[in-house]
Amino acid sequence: MPVQPRYRDKLIGVAAFEKLREQLRSSGLTLAHCHGCFDIVHPGHVRHLHFAADQGDRLVVSLTPDRFVNKGPNRPMFNERLRAENLAALEFVDWVIVNDAPTSAELLGRIQPDRYIKGAEYEHNLDPRFEQERAIVEQHGGRVVFSPNDIVYSSSAIIESLRSIAQAAEPESTLFSLASEHDLSSFAIADCFEQARGKRVLVLSECIVDQYAHCQHPEVAQEHPMLSLIPDREEQFDGGGAVIAKHLAAMGLDVTLCTPLGHDPDTMAFVERIESKGIRVERIACAQPLPRKLRYLVRGEKMMKIDSSTRYALPECFAQDLIDRIVQAGGYDAMFIADFGLGLFANRLASNVIDGVRHHVGMILGDVSGRRAQLSEMRGADVLCPCEVELRQTMHAEDEPLSQLATRAMEITGARTICVTRAAQGMVIFDRESGVHALPALCAHPVDVLGCGDALLTAMGAALLGGADRVQAGYIGSLAAAIEGETLGNIEVGSSQIVSRSRQLGASLLPVIEALPDSVIEHTPARPAPTQTTL
Repeated sequence: MPVQPRYRDKLIGVAAFEKLREQLRSSGLTLAHCHGCFDIVHPGHVRHLHFAADQGDRLVVSLTPDRFVNKGPNRPMFNERLRAENLAALEFVDWVIVNDAPTSAELLGRIQPDRYIKGAEYEHNLDPRFEQERAIVEQHGGRVVFSPNDIVYSSSAIIESLRSIAQAAEPESTLFSLASEHDLSSFAIADCFEQARGKRVLVLSECIVDQYAHCQHPEVAQEHPMLSLIPDREEQFDGGGAVIAKHLAAMGLDVTLCTPLGHDPDTMAFVERIESKGIRVERIACAQPLPRKLRYLVRGEKMMKIDSSTRYALPECFAQDLIDRIVQAGGYDAMFIADFGLGLFANRLASNVIDGVRHHVGMILGDVSGRRAQLSEMRGADVLCPCEVELRQTMHAEDEPLSQLATRAMEITGARTICVTRAAQGMVIFDRESGVHALPALCAHPVDVLGCGDALLTAMGAALLGGADRVQAGYIGSLAAAIEGETLGNIEVGSSQIVSRSRQLGASLLPVIEALPDSVIEHTPARPAPTQTTL
């Protein structure tokens, strides 16, 4: 009875395997080859590798080394030695190579497999890296074979799901980990706002009036089994681009709001309210009244929403008019573009304006809201802040792992940073330079999520203008979103409120920090005492 080799004996270097490859050829044996990260070996991997083993007499699996794995924070979860041993433990895998390169291209040229097996998702993939792999395999007489997609799992999706659960359970430990590498103190936050004070910013967006109709206890109508509501009182809030401008003004910035405006009495009253906050208003002339969105509430709970029918229709040439206005104004330190799906940004207005003012604006931030808004039309923006639902709608991808989705969105838009908000699961920042960072949600029990994304966008922008790094800016934005979420209606959030909230949060975390094991505290960079930094 043959004795199975010890699985660690299957681990082999490239040079040693090249000699084995010659022996296989001389013996008339064919070689199948698979390559990947294999951070978590799941059922999809097992079926893929089993299929690969059937494509040749021997199967070699190569994997990406730790230093070239670029799949998000703290990835890979398992180091290359453990990942290699996991693969070697599979009976139908003959050898495992840790490939010391970012791709398998060079390795393919050296071992020249007869069959190179890829997953079914690559069959119609035009990724130039895969095309290079295919060309090398075929150059040496081999061919690419695609495994069936009868069962598909994603290591990234599994890991993201596990991390979301852990993050939701222990947001304090996540914050403490971030604070060990980034200054999240209230002093640092206050300094960011001080450095940003007076910076010139432009808000380009539609403005909306958000009406809240507070109703008495709902009843069932007598003439038909439908909900019957009796309004008791009404509140209204300036929303859309208006609240973005008000946030920025309350954070100490010099704000200009560029938005479509008519000349009806309600619109004139709106302009007076905005200008009373020290905000300059640049009109985009139109005949439509201000869009209104009406929400019916009972005991603070939203029962029904009626959207505005207002739709703007600007000529394609209008982009040049906006570009000329911005240039004539002497440019801005930052521009905030927010598309609420009311037609202002049709005809590629956002992309055309961004392209035309790129050398006249220091930083461009963008966000979208609603099904009609298109994130992909903000090509050239530096920072984009969509929620996960909006990102998936834009990319037409319901099940793709978030890390892959964000990477594709960055390639399409050219954005340096994409911050994806995930409601109770917090936010994930994908940045070309600093990598991927996850932040927990800072509002455990939101009262009203209306406007949270706007507060986050503006606070992040103000922080970046004040010299914050991406994690600091994300934390400051999360604080602003938490303040917004704890209040019914769309209120403006100022810098003093954010600094105060950071002090409160720091104080609440002191018992958690003091309870951490000494081993954790010893391995974090030295920082001022918690009573001084207060996170």
